[in-house]
Amino acid sequence: MVRVTRIIRDTQSVAAELLDQLGPIVSGERAAFARRCHSRSISMTHLLLMTLLDAHGALPMSRVAELLGCGLPTATGLVQRMEERGLVERVHDTDDRRVVLLRLTDDGAAEIRDLNQARRQRMADALSHLSDAEREQLLTSILALRAAFERVSAEGASR
Repeated sequence: MVRVTRIIRDTQSVAAELLDQLGPIVSGERAAFARRCHSRSISMTHLLLMTLLDAHGALPMSRVAELLGCGLPTATGLVQRMEERGLVERVHDTDDRRVVLLRLTDDGAAEIRDLNQARRQRMADALSHLSDAEREQLLTSILALRAAFERVSAEGASR
């Protein structure tokens, strides 16, 4: 475990050191996640769309194209390939049958759950190498950092 051997008082220095220390962890986790997606033949665009559908529920195809930053024909081609794999399905809106909605299938939702579970397991494996006290200290620090980010976001929203 890396020990902080000096007291860092300057906020900018702390931020730089924190990002320097977290950078390799984040990069490694991003690479591991990308490898898991690749092994399941899920592209980053597929993952983005599946994540959006998981978070927002069924979306109209026009909104899918907008969120992906592409035209409707491109989105339609992507969705068709995902439909062939059983990850998503197109259904007609019950209120307006002209509107085509895209939603995750059970298999698509299971892929998202499996990928997230693998990420959680990797985190648990790493945390198992820390003592109880170190895990508690880490969690307390991350909660404090998260609260600080929320305050910064709230301040930015009020401007």
